[in-house]
This record gives sequence, structure tokens and C-alpha cells, in this order.
Amino acid sequence: MQKLLLVTVSAAALLAAAPVVAGDNTSAVNQTGTNASATVNQGGANSDSTVNQGGNLNNAVVNQNGAQLGAKSTINQTGDGNHANVTQADDGSDYLGAGGPIDVSNVAQGGNGNTANVTQNTGTLQIQSNSDVNQGGSNNIANVTQVDDEQSSSVSQSSDGNTANVNQGDASKVASDGSFGNGSSINQHGAGGHTATVTQSSLLNNSSVDQDGAANSATVTQNGGSGDYGNGSAVVQSGDHNGAQVNQYGMTNNSNVGQSGSYDSASVAQTGSDNGSSVGQSSYHDIAQVNQAGSANSSSVNQSSGDAGIGSPYPTSAAYAYVNQVGDDNLSTIDQSGASNWAVLNQTNSNNESHIAQTGTGTFANVSQSGPGNYSQVSQSGTNTNLNVAVGVRQSGSSNESYVDQSGLGTVYNSWENTVDIDQSGDDNLSDVAQGGQDNETRIDQSGSDNLSYVIQAGTTNHAYVDQSSGGNLSNINQSGSNSTATVTQGM
Repeated sequence: MQKLLLVTVSAAALLAAAPVVAGDNTSAVNQTGTNASATVNQGGANSDSTVNQGGNLNNAVVNQNGAQLGAKSTINQTGDGNHANVTQADDGSDYLGAGGPIDVSNVAQGGNGNTANVTQNTGTLQIQSNSDVNQGGSNNIANVTQVDDEQSSSVSQSSDGNTANVNQGDASKVASDGSFGNGSSINQHGAGGHTATVTQSSLLNNSSVDQDGAANSATVTQNGGSGDYGNGSAVVQSGDHNGAQVNQYGMTNNSNVGQSGSYDSASVAQTGSDNGSSVGQSSYHDIAQVNQAGSANSSSVNQSSGDAGIGSPYPTSAAYAYVNQVGDDNLSTIDQSGASNWAVLNQTNSNNESHIAQTGTGTFANVSQSGPGNYSQVSQSGTNTNLNVAVGVRQSGSSNESYVDQSGLGTVYNSWENTVDIDQSGDDNLSDVAQGGQDNETRIDQSGSDNLSYVIQAGTTNHAYVDQSSGGNLSNINQSGSNSTATVTQGM
């Protein structure tokens, strides 16, 4: 809770008003062996507790509530199956403006199957709550809850199958200062099987999750209403069976997910203000889905796909990207390299732009831009290329342009061959298609304004139809060989 109280008093009055301090509480507990239990209760004044436990199945409980200048707790546990529980809350007084760091918790657990629970509730002016959990070994669990003020949490877990849950902010917005400075870092290493969940409920959120190994999962949620606020978030996962989900609402959002290899999947949703987002994912069952709504949107997905293996009728799920950007300064780029790509992108109004490039094999792209600043460029480079499947670039009004370059083939998977379908529906249209060889077909419908259209198809079953329905029309078709058909109709 960020509150500032300025009071002017005489030195004598200040001394007279000073409370009697209960004492600087200090506790040190050392235990070795199995099934040891230590409980430390400290309240008032400055609390300081250290618990050291060696052996298995030990339990340490530290309660530090109402400490005048905050509390410090250190728990060290070696061995397996240990539990550490820390609860810290200051008295909210900021006594004599002495500051602090208010609550500090350090938990270190070596061995397997350990659990650490840390709860910090700070009510004093602009003071940090620090929680540091360090767990070595496998199948450990860390749970951190921090409410108000400028929280900071670090969880580090080495080895396999660990779980980290971090929850920062709210407690219903701590008398409406908004529930403050959040920051979270989770590092999970080893062969994998990790789970990380971060929830940050207002204000200056940021989150970083870094996971090594296979079968990891990361979920980050940053929201909380009342304007939400300073979101961030980066997830990095290396290895197999990845999955990531980021969820941000409101203010200066940005998100960055990178997952290197195997059954990748990422889903990002950002609602309101300076959105960003970049997903990377290097190969195998990449799927990415980004949804941005409102303000300075931008998105880049880059997947480096593969697959199209034996028995493949494409497209398979090796790469697939879907981006949906609703409103304001949209821009988007999808780049999926090779094999069974598909991409669906639709930007609904404002200064749209879009680039898709999917270098080869089962590609299919579907772009829809629904006015105004439109521009789109697709390049697919070969095999069963297809743009149409219900849309195939549709711009619907304003400063349209569109270029498509598909470079060939088709031979009737999911027909119509390597097709293009463009519908621009009014305003400053231009369109440019070049397909390169085999079962080509192109349809363009521009419906009014300053139209232009060029099509070049180069060889085999060509067809091209253009209908411009008045304005500055021009059309130019060049088909080169085999069963050509060309129809141009310009204005009525």
C-alpha cells in the first residue's frame, strides 16, 4: 500500500509519543535427524528467525506477524520430504519512517519431495517484500503469496518434476492503492516435468519463467481490473512437450514466448493498450495462437516448422499460427519455414498491415483485413499452396493493397489447386498475384475505386477471373501455356 503521511512535530513531542518497543526478537533453531519439528512465533518489534534442519521429514513453521519494522526469516533444510512454512506481516506503521526492507524470507531446501510455503503481507510505505526459494532435487513444490507493497519473488528449482506457484497482489486491492509493485522470477532446470504458474493482480507486474527439459508447462496471468497495469512476461522453455499460456489485460502489455523444440504450443491473449507479443517455437508440433485487442498492437510469430512426413495429407499440426488483432495500430508478421504450414490472420480495423511467408509444402494462408489502412503480402513458395479456404485475402475497404506470390504446383489436394482468391471491396485497391506453374487459378474482385490488378501464372491448367466494377480500372493477365481461361470485367 503506497501511502505517505507528512507530520511536523517538535523533538520533545516526538520522544514523548514514541511507544515502548517490545524488543528485537531473535530466534535460532538447529535440529538434526528425522521428523524434527520447529515452530517459531514472533510478533512486534523487529523479528529475526533462523531455522536449520538436517535430515528427512522435518517441519519448520515461522510466524512473524505485526513486526514493527518487518521481519526476516531464514530456513535451511537438507534431506527429503521437508516442509517449510513462513508467514510474515508488518504492523503497517512505518514507525518513525525508519523504512526497511520490511519482510524478507529465504528458504533453501536440498533433496527431493520438499515443500515451501511463503506468505507475505506488507502494509507499509513503498517497502519491498522479498521472497527467495531455492530448492535442489526433484519433485519439490514452492508456493509464494505476496500482497502489497513492492513485492519481489524468486523461485529457483534444479532437477526434475518441480512445481512453482506465485501469486502477487490484490487482497482486494489493499484499500485501493491498487496492490503494488509485483515482480516474479521462476527458474526450473533439470530434465523437465516442471509446472510454473504466476498470477499477478495489479499494478506494475512483470514475470519471467525459464524452464529446461521435457514436459514443462508455464501459465502466466497478469490482470486484476481497474486499469490493470505495467504487464510484461517472458517464458522460455527448451526441450520437449512444451506448452505456454500468457494472459494479460490492460495497460503496457508485452509478452515474449520462445520454446525450442518438440510439441510446442503457445497461446497469448492481450487486451488493451501498448500490446506487443512475439512467439518463437523452433520445430515439431508448433501451434501458436495470439489474440490482441486494442491500441498499438503488433505481433510476430516465427515457427520454423517441419513434418509433412509419411502418409501426410497436409496441413498437419506442424506449425499453425492464428493471430487476431482487433483495433488500432495493428501490424503482424508470421513466418513458418517449410513443410505443413498454415496461417490464419485477421486484423479488424485501424492501420492494418500483415506479412505471411511460409516457405513451402502443405501451406495455406487466409488473411482478412476489414478496413481501413490495409496492406498484405503473402509468399508461400510451393507445393499444395492455397490462399483461399473461405477467405484468401479479403481487405474490405480503404487503402488496400495486396501481393501474393505462391510459386507453384498444387495437383489437387483440397482443390482448387494452387488457388488465390482476393476480394478488396473498394477504395485505393491494387493487387498483384504471381503463381508459378501447374494447377493455377486466380480470382480477384475489386469492386470500385482506383483499381489495378496484375496476374501472372506461368503454365498448365491456368484460369484467372478479375472483376473490377469501376473506378480507375486496369487489369493485366499473363498466363503462359496450357488450358488458359481469362475473364476480365471492368465496371458496369
